[in-house]
Amino acid sequence: MSPSSSDGRLTLEQVLARLEPILEGVIAPHAEAVDREGRFPAETVAALGEAGLLGLVTPTEHGGLGLGVVEAAQVVHHIARSCGSSGMVLCMHFCGALVIAAAGDAETNRAIARGEHLSTLAFSEAGSRSHFWAPLSTATDETDSVRLDAQKSWVTSAGVATAIVWSSRPLAAEGPSTLWLVPSSTPGLRVVGAYDGLGLRGNASAPVVADGARCLRRAARRGRRGV
Repeated sequence: MSPSSSDGRLTLEQVLARLEPILEGVIAPHAEAVDREGRFPAETVAALGEAGLLGLVTPTEHGGLGLGVVEAAQVVHHIARSCGSSGMVLCMHFCGALVIAAAGDAETNRAIARGEHLSTLAFSEAGSRSHFWAPLSTATDETDSVRLDAQKSWVTSAGVATAIVWSSRPLAAEGPSTLWLVPSSTPGLRVVGAYDGLGLRGNASAPVVADGARCLRRAARRGRRGV
């Protein structure tokens, strides 16, 4: 195995070496059942968390591996060759984790690094066509909280992820959207469908509706001006 990079971070080769026993011992053996039964690959997520790989893109100051999108893409690629659902779940986790790394709080980042937080995105919406960056959903100021209302078309790991990086029209910032970190347990969030895509039946993708879902104002948010 090659040495770590000059800044002490793992190399891609080292990351893939850490992944290999999980591929052989967990992901590949469960892949057929995950797709046949439409079962969320919880054992994959647990194994990746224990190996520190859920924190691949989380900054090192929060205990993560501090790597980037190239390494993340390679890890997803290797996993998806064995289990498409596991690859999709991890892909969307990394997308959310990158937002949290840039704008989230320290404790959420630390939870990701510990393997205790699974992330995902809620961007696509009914009515927004392919313009996922320009949501139609709303965020309304209610003094100590923000009310979210939306019809999200597809959310991977719906009902399973710890929290969702959620887009809405801007509350106060300029630009096309504001992002919120919304716990999946938030009252007013509902998973309203199921997914049955060949090879991806286990990724728990489903429409999610927010009907007066309220998140605290201290939830992570980021607009064009970081507001």
